[in-house]
Amino acid sequence: MKKLRIAYVTPRYFPYVGGVEYIVRNLAERLALRGHDVTVIAGEPRGKKTVSGEVNGVRVIRVPTHTIGEAYHIPKEKRTIKRLLRESFNVVHANSVHGVFSLLPLETKLDGTDWKLVMSMHHSTEGYTFLRQIVWKLIWKPYVTNRLENVDLVHATSPVEANIVSKHFPSVKNRIVTIPLGIEEDVFTYRWKGRNSDYLLYCGRLEKYKRIDLAVDAVLHLAKLGYNIRLVIVGSGCMVGQIEKACRKHAEHIEYLPPKPRNEYLELMSNARCVINLSSAENFGIFLAEASAMGVPLIATREAVAFCPELANVKDLGPAHVAEAILKGLSSNTQDDFGECALKTWNEVVKEFESIYNIL
Repeated sequence: MKKLRIAYVTPRYFPYVGGVEYIVRNLAERLALRGHDVTVIAGEPRGKKTVSGEVNGVRVIRVPTHTIGEAYHIPKEKRTIKRLLRESFNVVHANSVHGVFSLLPLETKLDGTDWKLVMSMHHSTEGYTFLRQIVWKLIWKPYVTNRLENVDLVHATSPVEANIVSKHFPSVKNRIVTIPLGIEEDVFTYRWKGRNSDYLLYCGRLEKYKRIDLAVDAVLHLAKLGYNIRLVIVGSGCMVGQIEKACRKHAEHIEYLPPKPRNEYLELMSNARCVINLSSAENFGIFLAEASAMGVPLIATREAVAFCPELANVKDLGPAHVAEAILKGLSSNTQDDFGECALKTWNEVVKEFESIYNIL
């Protein structure tokens, strides 16, 4: 395949931790290793001026942004981004329909450019708060809808996300391609060894829609029934204060840890009795996918396992119902084979993107 010049546009980039950051980093670094010229144009919430450098073979340009509750990512130097996008790229791949920063390529495309435009929506809900839902319906959705006409291809990470995008943006239905996310190769060097462990594990963003408070209540419900199982919560987000308060009150049952280095995260996962995610909205669910690849039993809502909804085993919400699902998970001695839910490595996924970029 020919060498491509690819630009990824993303609200934030590594070392920030988050789903979009993780996806873009894997695509950018692996495509650079395959010989392509890759640039990441990223928002920098703490930045005062635009800076550029190289990270693992990828040219990274960070442009200062304003954020509102870690959302919207409004660029301070809009002209700088538009100037950068006038370089001779073959493909510009924008990420996240929920940030002003990521939608600038859709505007620049209006001005006439030679590159093809791919949009990864990372869209699972119209908003996690009442205010965001109002902003979405009255302002954001019409704004996005008009500019999506300039997108050559819309990428969804799972059939679940593809259905949501088709419902919310019917005009792009025929331009959607579904490419599931990958599993990093290091995951496959770990196998589940937590059959005698005393903890459940949640890793990820600490946001209300993740329903971590429900997981806490379910574990405390089990404690009242005499079961000795802990919930270990790893991550960052707006619920940290609430979770830390629960830890102080129920230290023997709830433990909070900040984000861990990759090797520590994988060790923690492989040694867990089960992993749990009760999220109400997930486009793929990389945490659960990695756990499943190791063979760790899952406690999950259908939304949390968007990559394979058949793996869901939490049918009814409420502490008692979730506690019942946890007890069933604790009795598991093995994780069922994936069957049709087999996962791909990132190297396999990157080759799919490479093929699509070449035929645009």
